[in-house]
This record gives sequence, structure tokens and C-alpha cells, in this order.
Amino acid sequence: MATVFGWELIVMPSTPAAPASIDWTATDTVAVSRSPFTGQQQTQNWRASWLEGSVKMPPMKHGVTANAWIAFLLGLQGMAGVFQIGDPLASSPQGTGAGTIVVNGASQTGYTLAVSGGTGAGCLLPGDFIQIGYRLYRNLSTYNGGAATLSIWPPIRESPLDATAVVTSNTKGLFRLKSNTRGWSINKARHYGISFDIVEAL
Repeated sequence: MATVFGWELIVMPSTPAAPASIDWTATDTVAVSRSPFTGQQQTQNWRASWLEGSVKMPPMKHGVTANAWIAFLLGLQGMAGVFQIGDPLASSPQGTGAGTIVVNGASQTGYTLAVSGGTGAGCLLPGDFIQIGYRLYRNLSTYNGGAATLSIWPPIRESPLDATAVVTSNTKGLFRLKSNTRGWSINKARHYGISFDIVEAL
């Protein structure tokens, strides 16, 4: 069984090919204090961000497919295991540019990423997902190719090596269950209902 950053990586079943829905939640850690006299606010941005989601699978008939998903949820052993998942409606970039995009420079950190290699206008547009290693990021910039610096969210998790490939299609991130408890339902028509909450593995 493969491990990632010391966590056991559990492979998600391939059927159905995508969830019925994912409700995403983005969280930033910012402290705010307000003066009781003037109402003025002071903020402290701790520059910590992560992605959460609520995943709902399509109804599945009793049988191999449904049982594979139940086995997947049980195999995670609550919050111990990790898995990869992405946004099924954002499997490719919005733009028309091409080329292999790579990291441009080592030891990068924070909410920006220097890249190069893309060709043509609109290689990446605001809102496109990118993947570096096992990590999922949202691009906040318009990238028209060449050497440039992207604004991204969340911050870089592990500094990538120079020339590391930036994946732009079928992107996935590293997540774990948000709780040790998981459940499923079955109705009279022998259809299973499976849903679970996830949080980025940090």
C-alpha cells in the first residue's frame, strides 16, 4: 500500500467516475479585533488556508459498485488514511493556451508560484485548478505563457523542485475525512446513498 508524507494513501473507486456534487468551503485563518470605542478593526493574517468539501455520490444499486465505496470509506480508518479527489466540473483549464507549464525556480513558498513553459494567450485563467505533486491549488491569475508569477490559493504546501510539472488537467488534491464517523443509507429499491465530508490533508 502506498504512503504519502507518512499517511496511507487509499485509492478511491473509479466508478462512478465523478460525484453527483461537491460543496466546497475555503477557509483562511485571520484574527480580527475591534475597538469597543471607535469600532475600528485590526487584523492579523496568519497566512494559513485550507479547502474542505461535502461529497455526495450518485445513488448506487446494491452490488459491487456500492460495496467498493463502502470498503473505501472503511479502509480509510476514519481520519487516518488519505486519498485524492478533484473538482469533476473543472477537469481542464478554461483557456485555449497550450504547452507544458513547469515550476520556474526552487524553494518557493507562500501564495505565489513562478512558472514558465506555457504558450499562447489564456494558458491559465482565474479559477483554474493546478496540481503540483499531490497538492491542489486554485490559480488566481491570467497566465499567457512564458515566465510569469501566478497568484495561487492556498499557499504552497511543500516547496517544489525547479522544473516540476504543473498539472492542469484532471487535477486532484490530497484529502482526508473530516470526521472519524461515516455512514451510508439504503432504501427499499436497494439503492445506496453515500456522502462524506472531506478536508485537505495537512
